[in-house]
Amino acid sequence: MLYHIVMETSSDLIVRHKSMTDEVTDRTRRLILSRQLQPGQRITQAELAAMMGVSTMPVREALLRLVAEGMIIADSNRSFTVAMTTTPEGIRDIYWIHSVLAGELAARAWDRRTDALIEYLRSAHKTYMAALKTAGQPELFKANWDFHAAIHRAADAPAIALTMKNTLRYFPDFSYEVPGWNDLAAEWQAGLVREFEKGTPDGARKVVTDSCRRSAELYIAAFWPDQAKPQPAAKRARATAAKR
Repeated sequence: MLYHIVMETSSDLIVRHKSMTDEVTDRTRRLILSRQLQPGQRITQAELAAMMGVSTMPVREALLRLVAEGMIIADSNRSFTVAMTTTPEGIRDIYWIHSVLAGELAARAWDRRTDALIEYLRSAHKTYMAALKTAGQPELFKANWDFHAAIHRAADAPAIALTMKNTLRYFPDFSYEVPGWNDLAAEWQAGLVREFEKGTPDGARKVVTDSCRRSAELYIAAFWPDQAKPQPAAKRARATAAKR
């Protein structure tokens, strides 16, 4: 199915900064992840160029980058179509792939854990919790990324980390309105700190895989509310209501 939207120039989409192609790529990816560009929707270079206030050259380069990422399909008539990877089932599949890779990194990092690493994770988690209360989105993103990066460095598995990077493109950043996203990151960090302190590599893996699964459902609930899977608490509430 093809979709059509009326594209108008929007002040928050106008590209003003350096690296024009990078900016257009990021903004187009954001439009896809936030469903402003729907799966199956056909788009043209001219439409996106008019929408963002740029020439068609950086738009074409950005669209070709997104083709390589799997978010866009290049059609034979020089137009492009948003790939079906950003449907709810596609998101669940990509997040499952991410969970397998990220879980393996966590388990390997556990095997190589040191007192210094555990202390760093505690400190990074403390920084994130402080940012959660008082800071803005850039600070939250950095604090969460610092925690991730420490795990990845300790795992010392560059091939896995590089492969996982492709799935990260499907994760909205902290500037998206995804209820529960920031709190889930805090739970994920706390769970890993506990496992690295007193747990097991399989426990660390499970913390990561469970968090990825929940991340997918939070994302889907935010942008596809009619296709979200009920969360355990919601299921229990309905079951209790049914018994009354």
